[in-house]
Amino acid sequence: MIEFQEPMFRPPSEANSLLIQATIGCSHNNCTYCAMYRQPNQKFRMRSKKEIFQIIDERSSPDFRRSFITDGNALVMPYKLLIETIEKIYSSNPNMERVSLYGNVGDILRKGDDELAMLGSNGLAMVYIGFESGDDITLERIKKGATKEETIRSMSKLKKAGIKVSGMVLLGVGGKDRSFIHAYETADMLSQGDPDYVGLLSLQIRSNAPIYESWKKGEFELPDKFQLLKELEIIAENTNLSNGYFFSNHISNYLPIKAMYPRDKEDIVKKIKKIISEKSEDELRSEYYRDIVNQY
Repeated sequence: MIEFQEPMFRPPSEANSLLIQATIGCSHNNCTYCAMYRQPNQKFRMRSKKEIFQIIDERSSPDFRRSFITDGNALVMPYKLLIETIEKIYSSNPNMERVSLYGNVGDILRKGDDELAMLGSNGLAMVYIGFESGDDITLERIKKGATKEETIRSMSKLKKAGIKVSGMVLLGVGGKDRSFIHAYETADMLSQGDPDYVGLLSLQIRSNAPIYESWKKGEFELPDKFQLLKELEIIAENTNLSNGYFFSNHISNYLPIKAMYPRDKEDIVKKIKKIISEKSEDELRSEYYRDIVNQY
């Protein structure tokens, strides 16, 4: 059996999915906040078609209804190999209903509209994208490799192809100096792109991420608890989704939120505002889950 190379990551919602490690690591791997793929001697590589198909043959089961193609941005795979991989997953798993993967903005924009449409029609149901921010200055600082406008275009391309968009936003990534600008610009980006899912996480500074040195030197200041909640409030209040999920239930967040927009928007915003105005910590997670310096 082909062993998976660790560490390997997948979204929390894919915990019970058939995992297919078609790529290893992240082809971009420049984001300053990220420590996920910075282990010693860890380099990005793509598995061969033979390896990928062997993994599918070895791990498939009628029990699986979802599959997730790893690692950091499997959408970087050549179109033909990706189509063949998706087709193989479905043909080997009779009850498969959904295949998804991580993709970055550049890889989405490099795929043609016809290629994305074919991926969608062949069963690529959703792409998870790390938006992090809609503020171009923040995006440049964290070396995300994409602008706000490019991120909006990438969402539009996927939705046009019939592929759902699950976007991740990182509270605190703008630092104290751009905290609220980051929040307002992110809300505007989300409103223009109209993703199907928005998942908010809070920045945790890890010792093997490049941002750690900036934080240690005092060049980057992480917003405090209630400033992070204010970012959450701004994004929640100023984001308009036609029919999307808005989550902040990741363990890194102080306040877990799970809402359907626009239905639950007013209630959620009221709740956040009340907690901030009263400085109430009754519904907030313990600092135990917010260990600032911690390695993956």
